[in-house]
Amino acid sequence: MMSSLGYNNKTDFGAVMLTARILHLIDLVMLHRAIYILFLLCAWNTPPILAQGGVDIFTAVDLPVDVTAESALEAREKALQDGHRMALRRVLTRITLRTDHSSLPEPDDKAIEQMVATVAVANEKTSTVRYLAKLTVRFHRSAVRQLLLDAGIRFSETRAKPILVLPVLEKGAALSLFENSNIWRNAWAGLGLAQDALMPLRLPLGDLMDITTITAQAALAGRDDLLKVIAQRYEVNNILVAHAVLDIDLRAGGLPRVAVNLLRFGPSGKSIEVLDYTVRVGNDLEEAMGRLALLVAMDQQEQWKRRTQLSFGEEISLSALVPLSDLSDWLTVRKRLAASAMVSGFQLRGISLQDAQVVIDYLGDADSLAVSLAQRDLNLVLVDGFWMLSLVGVNKGTSKDSVR
Repeated sequence: MMSSLGYNNKTDFGAVMLTARILHLIDLVMLHRAIYILFLLCAWNTPPILAQGGVDIFTAVDLPVDVTAESALEAREKALQDGHRMALRRVLTRITLRTDHSSLPEPDDKAIEQMVATVAVANEKTSTVRYLAKLTVRFHRSAVRQLLLDAGIRFSETRAKPILVLPVLEKGAALSLFENSNIWRNAWAGLGLAQDALMPLRLPLGDLMDITTITAQAALAGRDDLLKVIAQRYEVNNILVAHAVLDIDLRAGGLPRVAVNLLRFGPSGKSIEVLDYTVRVGNDLEEAMGRLALLVAMDQQEQWKRRTQLSFGEEISLSALVPLSDLSDWLTVRKRLAASAMVSGFQLRGISLQDAQVVIDYLGDADSLAVSLAQRDLNLVLVDGFWMLSLVGVNKGTSKDSVR
């Protein structure tokens, strides 16, 4: 009878299986949608982390202390106080302009102790009256900020990506870079460039690999292929070619003179700075070169601090569209925004599979914000009157968080 009504066991069994499969797929879609919503809720509601990330600029590392007192306990207490004070001075000078260093606040020992977050002690040695050690002191960010705000001193908290310095010396018709005769490179090597500065400057080793990679002529010519090779070796995106020209100043009675031009190479292309870094040498060429290298290095730090100074007046906001290739892009953007010193907060206003809308609160101006975000591999640009925020240096198949 069933056959006469057109009922087919195989057909209906297949229909049942197809229906079950469809329901299963619907369940999977709903599950993915639920995970997606949960993902958005977590990403939306978690407050931004305001830590700078990487090396803490509010930490002074390996400060030597050596104090003698009437007892070992008294020597240790005095050494810790001295270490705290030295550490605070180092942190304050790191983030402020040199013109403000003479006006930096000097709180008493008790106030400084309250600002200290952690202290690590290494190489500790004691006697009955003497205490020696190396201290690493980390301060509370909010306390350092408030100290400088109360003193009316502006500061920067944005650390630049490391820059590789190639010191090229031009003397007559000869150019030198890694040659032993390059006293300009020796002057830079003698600076002992601090890697905890807001703008870390690095020098290449000058070994056989460097020598066979790039020459002074190629550096000045901006050979992009060779600059990329040496940049990759030292894990930098930007190169500064410091071109020193040694000649004779006829107007000064034939005394030697050194002038410096700076050439920058990076992802945004090439730029040339013709700066007034000129000194008359006198009798000591090496000493003059050392002074000039120090002047250039310090000026680079000062320029960076001015570009990235925070402004704690009226808080400013901007709305930006963030293109997304997948949902993990938003997590990466969010993490990098939270790590930017200039970003005081941000709110996700909307998100889809293609893009997100975010409102960014920041301290400073839009240009300074763009510079600060670029150090976190975020590109902020104004396109047809609308801000666009996009990830930089991210390739599919690589970890986004591994990008500096």
